[in-house]
Amino acid sequence: MAARVPAGALLMNASNRRATDHARANADLRRGSSEQRWFVPELQLRPVANQRGHVRNAQNGAALELSSGEYAVLSACDGCRTLAEHEARAMRQLSAPPEHRPAFRELIERCAQRGLLMSLPELVSRFGRVRDAAPAPFAGIVIRTADRPELLARLLESAVGLEARGAAKRHWVVIDDSRDPANEEANGAAIAASRALHVTHLGRTENAGLERTLCAEFPGAQREIAWLLGAGAAGEATYGRPLNHALLRFAGRRFVTVDDDVIVEPRRAALAEPGFAVTDEADELLWYEHEDRLWDDCPALDIDPLGAHETWLGLPLASAWARAERETGELAEIDLGPQHGRRFEPEARVLFTHNHACGDPGSSLLPLQLLMLPARSRRWLAAHPDRAAAAFAGRIDWRGQTRLRLAPRRVLTFTTMAGVDNSRLLPPAARSHRSEDVLLGIAAQCMYPSGWLADLPFGLPHLREAGKQWLPPTANFMQEPLHVLYAWIDENAKSIVAKSAEARLGAMAAMLRDYAQMSDRALSEVLRWHAADAGSRTLFAIAEQLDDAALPAQWKAQLAPWLESPAFAADEASIAGRTLAPEAVRVLAEAYARAMMAWPQLWHFCRERNR
Repeated sequence: MAARVPAGALLMNASNRRATDHARANADLRRGSSEQRWFVPELQLRPVANQRGHVRNAQNGAALELSSGEYAVLSACDGCRTLAEHEARAMRQLSAPPEHRPAFRELIERCAQRGLLMSLPELVSRFGRVRDAAPAPFAGIVIRTADRPELLARLLESAVGLEARGAAKRHWVVIDDSRDPANEEANGAAIAASRALHVTHLGRTENAGLERTLCAEFPGAQREIAWLLGAGAAGEATYGRPLNHALLRFAGRRFVTVDDDVIVEPRRAALAEPGFAVTDEADELLWYEHEDRLWDDCPALDIDPLGAHETWLGLPLASAWARAERETGELAEIDLGPQHGRRFEPEARVLFTHNHACGDPGSSLLPLQLLMLPARSRRWLAAHPDRAAAAFAGRIDWRGQTRLRLAPRRVLTFTTMAGVDNSRLLPPAARSHRSEDVLLGIAAQCMYPSGWLADLPFGLPHLREAGKQWLPPTANFMQEPLHVLYAWIDENAKSIVAKSAEARLGAMAAMLRDYAQMSDRALSEVLRWHAADAGSRTLFAIAEQLDDAALPAQWKAQLAPWLESPAFAADEASIAGRTLAPEAVRVLAEAYARAMMAWPQLWHFCRERNR
């Protein structure tokens, strides 16, 4: 029987930890570096007297009594900045006169000394020590393909070339979701022609075999197993089905997934900067009239892209942060909000890896990223005003980050190549509809509140068989079913307080069942609100770009028609015209919730089979 620890000892230990934190903060201040960054965590306020309150750092337990005016100054600080930057921001936010600056400075320094603000080294130390533990086994490379044998053959040919250039030989697994037997046969021929590769082809027979095995083992979950793994009906786009097969076949292992319209020939980022970043910012986007100009800006790199994913995937964040510093030299950019503090924990690890796309950006046909253009892309556009017309004319793009990035939380996409740490339970993918990768990423990061993503600083060509085109401003665009589901999970994730990943997955399932069981009236209102909110956010972003004096007139001429697009219009008739029918979303939410509830037993069974 474990010995009981007296409550007084627990309090003393907590007090000692806070004292250590405060000592570390004071040491950071004494070192006097004007470049030292200080993080503003989630702060708890409890009033204790008239216009005075007890303010507590929820992460380290440090507390300080402040007046209402002092708390207003502290609340005006944000992010992870130097003390001078916090001071300047608070002055701006509160429109304070210059004579108040010394008082602001004294207060902010006092909050740092007492632990309400956390120095960046203190924050990073919460990851624990760098660990050299062996990573989970690496299963190989999963190619999801469906009725595109020519593209699969092109991808496999590029993989042969990669290994011929010295990349390690790995296991390639083709999960074939083809509806046409002739295409499945052609895929088999393409695999047979790639004799230099170690490739396994999982077609309809093999996939049906896994489904039968699980149905026999779990007869009470046959409906859910069929939804997760069963063959698609005519006209059904089962984007998530092959991913579920991969998650079960490789339960307990890491793997990399590759689109079948990718060429495994790594390219440098079109915008490349030194150092590494810690942010959640959206990917930058540049565009080109012709592929030749894209390749000029993104020349070939002599690296093994699969090795890069394998190296970073599953790393504890203490090790990932140290590797980033070792390989890039320094932290060049950091942008954290209070909610990110909980991701700095000893359990933190790289859940997913990601790289850039060169060619088709892989996003939907609605050019949302152009309408919400990120900061560096704007600066590039200001320097290249002649490129404005090409933006909406085609999809010859570079999409990615300007440097290696560790993202506390970001939108997951499987465009080109992504790494998946499946060594611990992840959620299942929604069987059908687009954005199954985005939904999977949001659910996984909800299951693991300290899960991170690593953006690797290279791209891969993403060249579709027939190039897609952006929708014009005159086109309408219906809500995507999975968009409303992941928005619902994202908006309500804070209510989940369970600690274990499996319990958190169960809480998400219950959340979706509640969603599915709303009345028609309530669900219709939620769907209309989602459609209105998405449209108004986009209109605001367009207007903000039109008001940006740094952007060229040519670009604003391209943007202006989108203000009148029915895809974003805020009137009731337009919103109703692009809102899904409640019953369609209800059925999907119910099916996905049931699949989430059945999933852990399927995954654990498959993990044991894989040992």
